Amino acid sequence: MKKITYLCFLLIFGCSPKTSEWNNLILNNSLEGWHIFQDDGSKKGWYVENDILIFDAVSGLESGFEDASLLSNKKYTSFEIKFDWKIEKGGNSGFMWGVSEAPVYKFPYQTGPEIQIIDIATYNAPEEVLGGEIELNNILTDLDAKKHYLGAVYDMYSPNEIDLYNPAGQWNSYHIKIDQKNNNGWVMLNGIIINNFKLRGPEWDALLLNSKFSKSEDYDYLGDKRWYDFAIYPEGYISLQDHPGKAYFKKIRIKELK
Repeated sequence: MKKITYLCFLLIFGCSPKTSEWNNLILNNSLEGWHIFQDDGSKKGWYVENDILIFDAVSGLESGFEDASLLSNKKYTSFEIKFDWKIEKGGNSGFMWGVSEAPVYKFPYQTGPEIQIIDIATYNAPEEVLGGEIELNNILTDLDAKKHYLGAVYDMYSPNEIDLYNPAGQWNSYHIKIDQKNNNGWVMLNGIIINNFKLRGPEWDALLLNSKFSKSEDYDYLGDKRWYDFAIYPEGYISLQDHPGKAYFKKIRIKELK
């Protein structure tokens, strides 16, 4: 009888699939678990204060220096991630996944798709955007399509909702899912799903063809690799972007999907 009971216990509990837990990505009030993209020891701009991850520097886009986006030390494939964020007036940032740090790439966004973070007030007053002519043009060419808008998969998928945003200087919440196995991702802003998208396939390919990522020859500053390898890596680093404006991130938690 004891053997039967023990066997039942093994069948019920021992053979059940393992479930991932939510893991905190801000550890010991420090940058533990993170590093700056291709850092040689000279790149700066990120620090943690009161368990808040902060970018406070002149971005590479503005300075002309090398990219200083922040990367996880660990690579991820399928996952859910939650974090709160806020930016200053006129600023923007972004969350990327599938990033490669191979030396042939100069920027994380050559490989990693981006969920946009931006002060949407700049869509009503484009002249207030930080980052100069490049960022101004990004808005002026996107006033209708909103493929560079808050919650967009940058230059690919526009968000479905556009009015759920707390203004610059106030906290917002993202919950993002990237599910490579089921070829699906989504973005939740402040508790509401605002974007649902594919990660590959005919739909993705058609949108890619109509995006700037298909016009690699126009972007020689990216080097020989241009955007030829954009979004090809199902496994890669996650990244927070080096972009104009002070940005804050807290309560960053991730759960890997099996």
